[in-house]
Amino acid sequence: MKGNGGFAFGKTGFSDKPAENAPSYLQEYNGMRAQFFFLAVFVTTMLRVSHCIGQSNVVFYGVNTNAIAVTFVDTNLSVSARASIVGDLQLCLQEWGKGTQFRLGADDPAFVAHLYNPDITPHYPETIDYPANVVSNGTAGFALQIPKTLSDVYTNAFAFASANSNIVAAAYDFVAFVASTNFVHILSNSLPDYIIFKNVQSNIVVCGAQTILSKMSQKVYPPSILGFYYSTEGPSATNLWVRIPQSVSSYGGTVAWGVFPSAIWHENKWKFCIWDRIPGVP
Repeated sequence: MKGNGGFAFGKTGFSDKPAENAPSYLQEYNGMRAQFFFLAVFVTTMLRVSHCIGQSNVVFYGVNTNAIAVTFVDTNLSVSARASIVGDLQLCLQEWGKGTQFRLGADDPAFVAHLYNPDITPHYPETIDYPANVVSNGTAGFALQIPKTLSDVYTNAFAFASANSNIVAAAYDFVAFVASTNFVHILSNSLPDYIIFKNVQSNIVVCGAQTILSKMSQKVYPPSILGFYYSTEGPSATNLWVRIPQSVSSYGGTVAWGVFPSAIWHENKWKFCIWDRIPGVP
């Protein structure tokens, strides 16, 4: 199950100090913050925990929230690292994973089953596959296997997030605000606080209105820690972006998954950014 966007972790040169001149969205929303509060706890915990948090390595998927154990190829991973990876895997499965099914059989004889989802995960970049291979787990039944290549990527991502914890936490706050009803009611003179376009600042009200209207027909979700990436696309030589997963429901009841306009860290705040193109999005 592969993501559909670009990915590149680079230097982690941002300061860990609180951002100055915090944008108004950090104070404006109320209702959605309660729903997203656990995410802030998740982020800070997965970055700082140094001991077992008392939870088994299990993720839940499907409309019936089926449970499956998680096993790691890299046996040298710490207990806290495993817990952090499982937490992010579950974040991706929270909504998108409702369409995931357990299927016996696999193309590779090393595996006995696989998790199948007809929709590519919007949380991961296109260069990374969401884990799908299932192995026999003895008397416990089955386990979702996490390859070392993926756990290594997560290890790098956690190091990045630890060095930029306030910026990462601000991204979850930003998404919480966008997911709330307050976002669609922001005033036109406040749009520059939330949206940046290349060479169209004079039309920011029109462009901002279009972005807001598109959001009204969509649902947005918290990003994976793997959704943060650097790119030369944007107003600076190097820019930090974050993928914001979104879904759109059709009249027939089907759900289409994709990426809402990605956000960029600019002027000590997260903003939606439309540049020459959105890096990581085809």
